[in-house]
Amino acid sequence: MENKSRIKIGIYGIGILMMGVIGISGALTAIGAHFPDASQTMIQNLISIPCLVVIPVTLIVGKLMDSVSKKLIALVGILCFLIGGFVPALMSSLTAILVLRGVLGVGIGVVQCVSSALVAENFEGPERDKVQGNLTSAQMLGICVMVFAGGWLADISWNFAFFVHLLGIISLVLCIVCIPNVKPSSAGVSDAPKQKAKLTAGSWIWALTMFVLFIGAQIYSIALSFIVDEKGLGTAAQSGNAMAFFAIGGFLLGLVFGRLAGAARDLTLFIGLCGIIVSYLVIAFAGMMPMIYLGAFLFGVSLSVCMPCVIVGTAGSVDAFSSAMAISITMCAQNFAQFLCPYIVNPISAALSDGTNANQISFLLGAALTAVMAVIALIWGLKQNRKNA
Repeated sequence: MENKSRIKIGIYGIGILMMGVIGISGALTAIGAHFPDASQTMIQNLISIPCLVVIPVTLIVGKLMDSVSKKLIALVGILCFLIGGFVPALMSSLTAILVLRGVLGVGIGVVQCVSSALVAENFEGPERDKVQGNLTSAQMLGICVMVFAGGWLADISWNFAFFVHLLGIISLVLCIVCIPNVKPSSAGVSDAPKQKAKLTAGSWIWALTMFVLFIGAQIYSIALSFIVDEKGLGTAAQSGNAMAFFAIGGFLLGLVFGRLAGAARDLTLFIGLCGIIVSYLVIAFAGMMPMIYLGAFLFGVSLSVCMPCVIVGTAGSVDAFSSAMAISITMCAQNFAQFLCPYIVNPISAALSDGTNANQISFLLGAALTAVMAVIALIWGLKQNRKNA
C-alpha cells in the first residue's frame, strides 16, 4: 500500500506538467505586443508547435515503454520540458523561441504518455478511475500555478512568462524519489514470442473522440487572452487569472471524478460536453471580467470531466499490455487537434466576423462543434447504460 501511495505521488508530480503547453497562454497578447510584425496565428504557434511535436513523440514513447523503464523516459521528458520551457526567457528571436517550444513539446509528449501509462499499469477498476481523476487534478494544479504566475510575470516583462516552466524542477525530484525504476518484463522470455500491442476499433473511436473534443477545446487556450483584449476587458495578468480559474475548476472536479463517473456511468462524457457548451457561451457574451472568470471556471470543470472519460475509455477498449500504445495514440490525436485548431478556426472566424469580433465567433464555433458531440454522446451513453443495467 505504501509503495502504491508513493507511485501515486510520483504520477501526480509528473502530471503537473501535462498541460504545460498552455502555461504562457495568458501572456500571448503581451508576447504579441513585443513582436508587432507577427500575426495572431503566428503568436498562437507558441501553443500549436509544441502540440505538433508531441504527435511523433507520443508514438515513439508508446513503443519505447515496451522496452525501456518508464522512469528513465519520464526523466528525459522532464529535462526537455525544463530546457524548452525556460530557455526562451533568454531569447529575443521569435524563431528561436518557436524552435525551443518544439523541445518543450518533446517533454510534454513524454510526460503525457508516461503518466497515463503508469496509471493504467498500476491500478484497476474504480481505483484507476479515482487515480486518473486525481491525475487530472494534478494537471490543473500545475497549470493553475503556471498561468496565474505567467500572466503577472508578463505584465513585468513579456519574456518573464517563460519562467513558469521551472515548475518542472519539482516534477524532476518527485520522479526520482517516487517512481520505481522497473524495466518492462523481458527477462527469461527470449524463447517466447514477443507480445505486440493490439488496437481495437473502440480504441480508434476514442482517439477520434479526443481529436474532435480538442478541435473545440483548444479554442479556449489560444483565444482567451485575445477575446479579453478584443473586448477591452482586462490585462495579461487578468487573462492569467482567468486561466487560473479554469485550472481551479479542473482541480476541484478531478478530486470527485470517480464519484461522478460512478453515478452517471456512460453519461459522464455527455455531462462534461454540456458544461463546455455553457462555458463557451458565457465567455463569448461576457461583458466584464467576472463573467470571463465564471466561464473559465466552468470550462475547467467540464474539460476535467471529459478528459478522464476518454482516457479511461481508451484504456478499457484494449488489453492491459496494449493500453500504453492505445493511450499514446489518443494523446497523439489530442495534440494533432491542438495544432490544427487555429488553422481551422481562425479562417472561419475571420470570414464570419465583422472585423471586431473574430475571437467571439471562435468561441461560438467551439460551442456549436461541442453541441454536435454532446448529441452523439447522449445517444451512446443512454444505450450503454441500458446495456449494462
